[in-house]
Amino acid sequence: MVGLFTGTSIHETAQVAGAGLTYDQTFQTSSSPTAADAAMVTKLVRNVMMAIVIPVMAYVYNQRNIQSGASSPGARINPLKLFPLFIVGFLIMAILRSIGDAGINSGGQAFALLTDVTWKAIIINIKQWSGYILATAMAGVGLGTSIATMRGLGIKPFYVGLFAATVVGVTSLILVLLIGPHVTL
Repeated sequence: MVGLFTGTSIHETAQVAGAGLTYDQTFQTSSSPTAADAAMVTKLVRNVMMAIVIPVMAYVYNQRNIQSGASSPGARINPLKLFPLFIVGFLIMAILRSIGDAGINSGGQAFALLTDVTWKAIIINIKQWSGYILATAMAGVGLGTSIATMRGLGIKPFYVGLFAATVVGVTSLILVLLIGPHVTL
């Protein structure tokens, strides 16, 4: 339940991973899947939905610009520009991982090349390096934060963010309590 709540209520993937790992370490979780595992799977399912929502929103936005005359007459929507590069990369990595795991789980090899031991070693190394890269990115975000700029914005953005986070948290809690008992990972 903690993993589901964490994965649905926290906005950013790195923060979901951090919160899940913190929970697991604080409460010495040894069950499988751990709270971090459940949180990341939940968050990644939400991320996959971006592959649908973002192109649809971009298409609708471009259509409105064309209809309102904000775009040049005769403008056409380039379908390739509807998919941000990070979504394409995310989908490619998810497909590669799924194909590799399917090969191993069927008793064969990942991509008909890699043994179970080799595939697991690759996954472990990728997880380790992704942790380092994630920590570096989070440090970059933190180091790029300017308290003076935040102070100059005033208190209203804080209240808006607090309200939005509260709505998301309460909605997530209600849905996890209602639907969570029926979810298995």
